[in-house]
Amino acid sequence: LDIANYPVDSLVDIVANLLDSIIETNDRLIRNSSTTAVTHFHSRTIPNIAVYPYLARILKFAPFSNEVLLCLLVYFDRIAKLKKTRYAVNSFTVHRLLITSIVVASKFTSDVFYPNSRYAKVGGIPLCELNQLELEFLFLCNFDLHVKLEDMQAYGDQLLRH
Repeated sequence: LDIANYPVDSLVDIVANLLDSIIETNDRLIRNSSTTAVTHFHSRTIPNIAVYPYLARILKFAPFSNEVLLCLLVYFDRIAKLKKTRYAVNSFTVHRLLITSIVVASKFTSDVFYPNSRYAKVGGIPLCELNQLELEFLFLCNFDLHVKLEDMQAYGDQLLRH
């Protein structure tokens, strides 16, 4: 299946469902943990918007490609494999991780992207916070943003089988 030509709104739905499953698991692990580290990606409270409507909002007001969605999943996997387990995708971190990874992946994969001020407004966070999160995300990824085409296709194939 050609993931590049797959309808992006359909892929958003699939990615949101996958992230909801990951969040449910990680939230359970956090509840059962005696220590919980807080990062810059943590919200003080869980945002009132679920993952799918949040991604759909970003897609509507700052459109992105399937490539961006697949890259953010690769980035999340890379971060999860770090020894810094405090960067788990959970109910408190998912929104900031999503908007930040969409900014980073859009800038890396496309010649056309929006200014951070637009992403901040669409994502519901202050511009200065988004700028700080972007820099932290880049360091977290070791500035290694390249995703091989075959890896992207493999992620896409797995998603479509999910």
